Amino acid sequence: MLRPPLPRDAGAARRIGLHPDILRMFGEEPEGEWRELTRDESAELLGALDPSVDRVTWVVDAGEGFIGSASLHSFSEDGARSAYAIGLLDPAVLGQGLGTEVTRLVLAYAFGALGLVELTVRVLEFNERAIRCYVRCGFIVDHREPDAVFLFGVNHADVIMRLDSVRYHQLATEWDEKPGPSS
Repeated sequence: MLRPPLPRDAGAARRIGLHPDILRMFGEEPEGEWRELTRDESAELLGALDPSVDRVTWVVDAGEGFIGSASLHSFSEDGARSAYAIGLLDPAVLGQGLGTEVTRLVLAYAFGALGLVELTVRVLEFNERAIRCYVRCGFIVDHREPDAVFLFGVNHADVIMRLDSVRYHQLATEWDEKPGPSS
């Protein structure tokens, strides 16, 4: 389910905490092992999900409460294009097809209700799970931006992927004919 943030999400965010493997996929060098978020960190995380004029953001809730977020951001001046981002923060939910399901829900909203003509997504080259998810959802590689992130002494590229409304609508018809998303 995609929904607005609720006060109860603070506790879930604190318990999920900071996982080194998740942080690495976001291009951050983790400091140490997993740890629970502080109250201030949890409030800051959820505060970033508050509605604004330049982005649409949701909490991802797989039935047990907050597990991450999804957003449309960086809208073009004419409102026809946007960037997409998803962050599943709980490693226990990875590999179950939730990223694909959430992405397809957001795509339906973006290309339906908002009438966008194109979406882009930026993903680090080593985040193979995310790249597979975006490909399943119809994104194609547009280009690479070399040396986007320096992690643990190594430069890594960002892969920029695109999906236009024509391709989306063709694929969405196929998705409707098949059972739910696969992992």
